[in-house]
Amino acid sequence: MSKRTKSILLSLLCFFVLVIGGKFYMDRMKVDNLYRHGFQLYEEQIAIYLKEHYSGISKIEFSPIFISGGGGESFVNARIVPVVYDSYGNKVYLQNGRPLDIGVPRYGTFSGLELDFAYGGSEFIHLLNDDKEYIQADQYQHLPPELKLKKDDIMDEVMTAYVNEGLLKDVEKNSQGSPKAEIVYNLEIRRIDERELDKWK
Repeated sequence: MSKRTKSILLSLLCFFVLVIGGKFYMDRMKVDNLYRHGFQLYEEQIAIYLKEHYSGISKIEFSPIFISGGGGESFVNARIVPVVYDSYGNKVYLQNGRPLDIGVPRYGTFSGLELDFAYGGSEFIHLLNDDKEYIQADQYQHLPPELKLKKDDIMDEVMTAYVNEGLLKDVEKNSQGSPKAEIVYNLEIRRIDERELDKWK
């Protein structure tokens, strides 16, 4: 095989590698953008509920978006961990086993948020409303009024447990809310093994 032929074959090989790599990158970006859009709305829904229905909260922040399983591309295994601070600097992580051994809901896909691509590749984002019905939200950049929760019994049970154990001080559910509470959203994506989730702080 001549040097010229080898050079042409090597150039073709490099071209195909670049094309395949470029397609993988574009597909990954499309998936990541859907995660960010969906979880942006979901984080807003959680934070607004806490801010408007609980007094004594100084700050609400969120973990990165943790993705595990399915080679990191499965919409089934994506979640966040909300973190709530009181006015004394105490904070609690809304996830199982930290620090109370109580059942805390997963905040993620199929636990309040549905993500997928619709026919033609358009985004598919659904969030639960007060009636526990999934409502389409992909057309919004920020949480629409109809998806602001007026009640969240499970969240209320979890918050009550943290308050009763003294892990949050002077936090209570009422109509006063915490209008000055700082909200720190987080749309960083981390692809992890499920066992690594407990290591995040």
